[in-house]
This record gives sequence, C-alpha cells and structure tokens, in this order.
Amino acid sequence: MHSWLQDIRYALRQLRKNPGFTAVAVITLALGLGANSAIFSVIDAVLLRPLPFHAPSGLVVVKPTEPGRRDDIGVSYPTFLDWESRNHVFDGLSVYRQDDFTLTGRGEAAHLTGAVVSANLFSVLGVSPAMGRDFISDEDKPTSTGLPIILSHSLWQNRFGSDPKIVGQTLTLDGQTLAVIGVMPTAFQFPVQRTTVEFWTTIALDSRPVNGSPPMTAQRGAAYLDVIARLKPQVTLETAETEMAGIQHGLNREHPENRPKGISLVPESNAVVGDMRLRLFILLGAVGLVLLIACANLSNLLLARATTRSKEISVRTALGATRWMIVRQLLAESILLATAGAVAGLALAAWGIKFLTTLAPADLPRVNESGLNLQVLIFTALVAVFTGILFGLIPAWQSSKSELGAALKEGGRSGTETLGRGRLKAALIVTETALAMVLLVGAGLLLRSLLGLGRVDPGFAKDHVITFGLDLPGRYGHPERVAFYRNLLEQIRTIPGVRSASAVFPLPLSADGVKTSFEVEGRPMRQSEHPVTSLHIIDRDYFRTLGIPLLGGREFSAQDDAEGAMPVVIISQRLAKQVFPGEEAVGRRIKPGISSGDSGEPMRRIVGVVGDVKGEGVGAPSILESYVPYAQLPFAPMSVVVRTQVAPGNMVPTLTGEVQSLDNALPLLHVKTMDEYVDDSIVGTRFEAFLLGTFGVLAFLLSAVGLYGVISYTVVQRTREMGIRLALGADRTAILTMVVKNGTLLAGAGALIGLAAAFLLTRLMASLLFGVGPTDPLTFLCVPIALIVVAVLASYIPARRAAKVDPMVALRYE
Repeated sequence: MHSWLQDIRYALRQLRKNPGFTAVAVITLALGLGANSAIFSVIDAVLLRPLPFHAPSGLVVVKPTEPGRRDDIGVSYPTFLDWESRNHVFDGLSVYRQDDFTLTGRGEAAHLTGAVVSANLFSVLGVSPAMGRDFISDEDKPTSTGLPIILSHSLWQNRFGSDPKIVGQTLTLDGQTLAVIGVMPTAFQFPVQRTTVEFWTTIALDSRPVNGSPPMTAQRGAAYLDVIARLKPQVTLETAETEMAGIQHGLNREHPENRPKGISLVPESNAVVGDMRLRLFILLGAVGLVLLIACANLSNLLLARATTRSKEISVRTALGATRWMIVRQLLAESILLATAGAVAGLALAAWGIKFLTTLAPADLPRVNESGLNLQVLIFTALVAVFTGILFGLIPAWQSSKSELGAALKEGGRSGTETLGRGRLKAALIVTETALAMVLLVGAGLLLRSLLGLGRVDPGFAKDHVITFGLDLPGRYGHPERVAFYRNLLEQIRTIPGVRSASAVFPLPLSADGVKTSFEVEGRPMRQSEHPVTSLHIIDRDYFRTLGIPLLGGREFSAQDDAEGAMPVVIISQRLAKQVFPGEEAVGRRIKPGISSGDSGEPMRRIVGVVGDVKGEGVGAPSILESYVPYAQLPFAPMSVVVRTQVAPGNMVPTLTGEVQSLDNALPLLHVKTMDEYVDDSIVGTRFEAFLLGTFGVLAFLLSAVGLYGVISYTVVQRTREMGIRLALGADRTAILTMVVKNGTLLAGAGALIGLAAAFLLTRLMASLLFGVGPTDPLTFLCVPIALIVVAVLASYIPARRAAKVDPMVALRYE
C-alpha cells in the first residue's frame, strides 16, 4: 500500500509538471466517459431496472396474432373471459385499456388520461394502494351505486393538494360519477410508458349500453383490450404459450364468424421496451467505440511521452527499480488521468442525460427516470479503471523495456524511438481509423434513412393544419353529437384566416386506429377470410382540408348526412386496386363490420376513391383504408382539423373560445399541427441518427487529431534525417509527399479494415433503416473517401513543416 501511495504522489507531480498533456488527456477521456455514462443511464432506466411490480419476471403480455398483420391486435372481453376460465397456467389475467377523460366540477375542466381495467389488475401486478383499498371482483359489474376510481399519487398530489380525506369523495368524469376508493404509491405506474396514467377505474365502465349500442364488454368482435397475466410458479413461457394456443384454437372453431387468431406470449419487460432494446444497445456500442478511439489516442500520446522520458526511466532502472515497479508507476499516472476524466465526464453526463430525455422519442418508456444514480456511478468507476489500464498498459510495458546503456548515453532533448514503438503507434492509428469508419458508416446509413423519410409523401398536405381532439361526454346522444360538430365546424369556418375545417377519427399518424373486416357484395366467403380495412369516421370537407386527392367518384355531401340516407363509404386507392383489380370500384358495395348499433352493419355503396395515406407512420406501407360519414356513425371521440392561412399555433385561443361557446366543460385535447405528427412519426430515426452522427463526428475528429499527432511527432523524431536528405539534394516536394503518403497509408489501411467490419456489423441495423440497405454502396463509397481526404489534410500540415526544415538547423537538432 505504501508503495502505491508513493506511486500516486509521484504521478501527481508528473501530471502537474505537464499541464498541457494532462488537460488534453482529461478532456479526451471526459468526452468518452461522459457519453458512455449518459447512454448507460438511459439503458439502466429503460432496460435494466426492474419494473415497479412484485416479481416482474412472472408477468407476461398475452397477444392475439393474425397472419400478415404486424400491428397489435386487441382482445374482446368475451374472449378474455374464456381465456380466464379455461387456462391452468396463470395465477391471474387482467384486461386494460387507456382513454382520455374530462374532469368537471373541480374548478376549470381538465383533461386526464385514465385506464379502464379488470378489478384484479393490482393483485396480478402484486401492488396495493398506499391509501384506501383495492378494487373487488364485484366492481367489474355495473351497479346503481356508481363506479370506483383509484388515483395516481401524482394526480392526488398535484390536482387535489394531497388531501388526506380524498377517499370517499366523488369525481365527475365525462359526466359520470365515480367514487374515490384509493391512491396508489408514489413510484407506481401502469401501463409503463412516457404518458403517465392518472387514474384507474374498472371494466364496468364499458358494461353499459351507449346510445343504443350493445355494451362493449358484450361484443365478441370488439377487440379493443390488452391483456397482462402472471404465470404460475414453475410454469414456463413456452408451456403457457402452448396451452393458450390450444385454447384459442378451440375458440376459433366455436366462433367461425370471427377471424382465426393465434397466440403470442411476451414478457412484460420486453413488451414495454419493444424494439428500443436493439436501438439502445447499438448506441451503447457506438459510444463504446468512441471511448476505444479515445484510448488509442491516449496510448499514442503516452508512447510519444515515453520516448522523451526514456532517460528518466533508465536512471530509475539503474538505481534498482524493477520492471514491475516502472509499469506500476506509469499505470498509476494512467489511472489518475482516467479518474480525473471520469469526474469531468460525470459533469458532462449530467448535462447529456437532460439532453437525451428531451431528444428521446415519445415511445421510450421510463427515460425520465434516467439520472446519476449509484448504478451509473459504479459503471463509470469500473469503465474508468478499465480505460486507465487499457490505454496505459501497453505504453507502460513498452516504456519499461528501455535500453539502459543507449538511453544514458543520449545527450539530446529527446530520446530515440524504437522500431517496435513506432509500429505500435501505427497500429493504434489504424485501429482507431477502422473504429471511426464503422461508426461513420452506421451514422451515414441512418442519415440516409432520415433523409428518405423526410422525402416520403404522407398522402396529405401537412402544412398549415392545426388539430385538436374532443371527447363528448355520455350526455350527448347520437343526434346531439352530430349537431355539436356541425355547429362547431360552421363557426370555425367563419373565423378569419381559416381556409377549411372538418373532423375525423382516427387522425392519421395519431397511433389510434379502428381495424375491421368487411364483406364484398357478390363475393360470398367465410367471415374469417374477409379482408381488413382501417376505418375512418369523417365529416364533410375532410379530404379538402387535409389535401387528400379525390381520384374518382365524389366526396360526402349534405345528402349523406340526412336521416335515412343511403349508407355510403369512400375507399383508398390501394383498397380499390386490391379488392377490385381491373374493375370500377365506384358503385360497388361493401359491408364494414362496424355499426352504430341501431340496425346492425349496413351494406355501404362506394361513392368515391381517394389517394393513399401513410396512416400508421411515414415509414410504414400504406394500408387499406375506408371512410364513412360521421352522421352515419356518430359514436367516436373526434379530432377537429383546421387548415389555416396564418401560423396554425396562433389559432389555438380562438378555437378554444369557439369550443367553449358551445360547451364550456370541454377542454381541447392533444393540440398539435400535422407537421408535428409527421415529425413525431420519424423522431425515433432522428434520435438514433443524431446520436450516432454525433458519435461518428467525434470519432472522426479524434482519429484525425490522432493521425496529426503521430505524423507531427514522427516529423519531430526524423528532423535530423530529413535535414540530411535535404543536404544531400533531396527535393522538398519529395519530403512532403513521403510524409503525406505515410499518413494516408495508415488511414487507408484503417479504412479498409473498418469497411470490412462495417459490412458485417451494419446488418444488425437493418430493422432501423428505411429506403436503404445495410450495405448501401453510396454510403460505403462516400465515407472512406471523406476519411481519406481528412487524413491527407491531417498529414499535410506536419508534412509542410518537414519540407521547410533548414538542413543546417536540422543537423544541429540533436
């Protein structure tokens, strides 16, 4: 221990004597370690930290599947009850769904996000309210006494001032009275996502008829719920999936009127993060490469510094220091540098974490929990120690092999570099250039994907369109809903600066969706074989407002809104081509499997064909879409879309006033422009491209600086040789060419190795790319050219200095 303390004190003196070297080393390490700590903090919060439930490894999501469908498919409540009663592998199953609600009677009307759940949800998750009681099983059924509600801790704290007497009070949500029975603990969140759920009520909310429609819980075809379950002890995921697949197969036979489905079980921890796991580990790998490049740079700096310290090391050897003592002393300096870099890196990481949480896509769960906690500090400390050993061990070992006699005879200002040490420095440059190449190719592919997404036509004109949602409470019957939107849209159209206005559900790119199968008149087939369409409920002027082109037929008109009007539908171009290939679609009839509940699903006449819309994401393929008039299906919470002649954001106060002039208890929900919806649909790719691009540029600069440093140092070491060459008649251009050639060869070798590595590694990114392959020729051509050009420039500056050497000065240099 005493010898280690001596080594540390001596190392501190050496680092203080060389402030320039110390500052460069600490800054380089701070960049690498800070970036690693920031990314690890996000990975810890999103992937590594256990979910806030009891024994979370036993929780699984039970998902129906259909051939050819990639989107999430919901479960109907009758199907869920069958699963619950027939399985032998779960300790419990629970359904849930999210929705928007309007709180009234407590000051200004407020928008809340709530979850409708089975009464046993919290027992399945293994949690209990911090105040009050849990739901009981009878509360899944509608009663005359009202519905129960459990508040989140944040809602109780922020909206109700942490009122200790909140249990037993009643709240009015969407016109319904709910009794508060409990408050959840501080850290509890379910579903686990960026948008916080503020309360939970039971599925009894869906067990009441609405405007003449059967209850949602009674409709086997209404697949709108998600299911979470807890495995019994000793039951494996594979066993449970096999049994559930058999149960679902039996249900498919019992109910042939529904499309046949399979079953997939996914651990809840995997379902929460989705495909973000791969994305985050790619970013961690990228930032790890940056740290390796920084280590290679520092190793070269230490090798260069070791040459100037060869006499000092030889003297210590002559005085009795063993090779291990020399290595230990030099490693102490490296670890001190790494420690200082880690401290500075943590300061950078604190800023970086805030930046990452701001930049992160909305579907990245728990990212707001990122921070400099104990796990991140331990990770940073371990990486710092590893880094100190990694970049310090090879230079220390090389330095300890100093030739004693030659070093003591050396009388100049610097030592003489050995052949082995020069080769090692060249190998390090090749290595960091190869690593930078891998990063830059990955960043280039993501950048090409981002540019490709930006050029995609979403199928509508996104500029100058403001949108907001409205959720009319239960007191609005079908006629009142139609009248409300008709009056509201008429008022909005009269506002100065408004070009047109309409309403729709669901809004394109909003993550909502109504998928339903449909029957084609004259083509008898089993219900389970009917094609599926994404159904939109719209008001008049919708296509004109969003700029969706009408390709054939007509748009909806006032006659389609009249009572007793013929049921009509407008379909997308893709649906027309797929269902009616080579035929005229207008005039044909289809029957979407959805109705207002008055008289079943009607056969609807196709009156128009419109252009395809990227409704599920700019990077997703167009889907089969159909549109029906709101007056013929007035049951959904609508989004109002307004095309303006002025900046859309400036219209929000006026639009709010128009809504409240009709109903002052209605808040505007999800106020966003269509530009924002389009941007949000590519935010994940932008997030990855920005970070990988930043790491790539940093690696690029570190490699260029490293190459410049090695070439500069080589020029200094060979000053006498170049002076002799010039004295013997060598051309200065030849000297310049020789130096530039050496640097370019090193960079070229690194680029070739990096290209080979990138060719293999970028295949891991295939699922993250759009419109470009993982071996895109343009990217693989442009990146090495750019790297070689920078390598030539980095070599040219010291090469010019070498070409300008005065032979007389050079001969006196040593």
